[in-house]
Order: sequence, then structure tokens, then C-alpha cells
Amino acid sequence: MARFIATAFLFIGIIVAVPFSVARAQTAGPQFLVTWHASGSYVPPGYPDKALPNRASRITASVEVLSGGKQVSLAGQTIYWYLDTNYIGGGTGAESITFSPDQPPPATLDLEVKLPSYNGQAYTHDVLIPLVSPVAVIYAPYPNGVFSAGQLDLKALPYFFYATSSDALTYAWSANGQPGTNVESPDEALVSLPPGAQSGTSVSVTLAVTDPVDSTVATAISNLTYNAL
Repeated sequence: MARFIATAFLFIGIIVAVPFSVARAQTAGPQFLVTWHASGSYVPPGYPDKALPNRASRITASVEVLSGGKQVSLAGQTIYWYLDTNYIGGGTGAESITFSPDQPPPATLDLEVKLPSYNGQAYTHDVLIPLVSPVAVIYAPYPNGVFSAGQLDLKALPYFFYATSSDALTYAWSANGQPGTNVESPDEALVSLPPGAQSGTSVSVTLAVTDPVDSTVATAISNLTYNAL
């Protein structure tokens, strides 16, 4: 069965926090860039955006300072990091920090970096990081949810689970309330219509994706309509 990569996804509308410079001590001065990435947040191959952290993810953030368009060494600078106003680490040359959110999603994490004495000035910069729950998507390649073949070919797309691969997750499918399994490819479902099905027949497919490590579950539903040719 062909593998599918989602070309449209509900999280495309999420705007991930983009680094921008804010110097609270003065309006002109060095430019601060804070970047971050999450580990322990699975996304399917081909997903073009940043993997968003879940509750168990590890987040690594780094700060850079530009002055006159050039990167400045922070090796001798005192740098402090705060998460939602709580101190989480820092020290001389602490240009990066790794931490776990350890709070229930959905939430927005406020990560703050402080340079208390950079060129005799105190600077603070904030970046907002979205914290999300795992998401399950049913990929059904049927425009407007209408199909004409006698068999539906569906695929599960899990996002933001604390897993290293989709094979580490478990999948439960049902069609119109009838459970089904696919031993060879649990993340795929083949749904056959009964003989003599009429145009307008509706098929409601549900999916539950579970991470057996932490029992996290995400569900999805797709309503499709048969149109006989």
C-alpha cells in the first residue's frame, strides 16, 4: 500500500514563535536571537514545520547576540535563563539551556534569557514556545470526503508524540462502529463497502493512537461518502 505524506494539516495554521530582538533596557543596541528545538516529539517524514514539544519533550534553547551585523562572543558573559519567571539555569557563558516543560498542555511557555551586565547594561529577551498535546490525523486522499472505489485506503499520521518512530505507537481503527485491524501495517486501514452499497452511503472512520510508554492517546474521526460511478 502506498505511503502517504500529508500535504495539508491543521497545525499549518499554528505560528511558531520566531526569534526577534527586544532590548528592554534601551531602544537601540545589540540584537538578541533566541532559537529552540524539541527532542522527543515525533512528526511524520515530510512534515515541513518545527516539531512542537509535548509535556515529556526536552527543549534546547540557545541565545546569540549580534552587534553591527556580526555575532558577538558570549564566552565571558553572565547569562541567566528563566521559564515562566522561574530560574532554570545559567552562569558564565551559558549560551544554551536544556529543560523539560513538565506541565500539562496546551500551554505557552515563556522562556526568558537575561544578560545582567552586557557592556554595562542589563538586557532581557523573551521567546514564547507552544506546548501541545499529541495529535492523530486520518489521511484520506478523497477530495471533499467523497470516494467511488469499493474500498477505502486510509493512513494514520501521528504528530507530537513522545516516540522515536510511528512503529512505537499502537493504532485502533473502526468503521461505522465496527473495529478492524491491519496486522501487517497497523497504521493503515483498508475499509471495504458491503456488496450492493448505494450512492450516498456514509462511512465514519475513527482512529485512536496510543503511546504505550506514557499511555498518551490522541483520536481522530473522518466522515466519508460513497458515490457510485
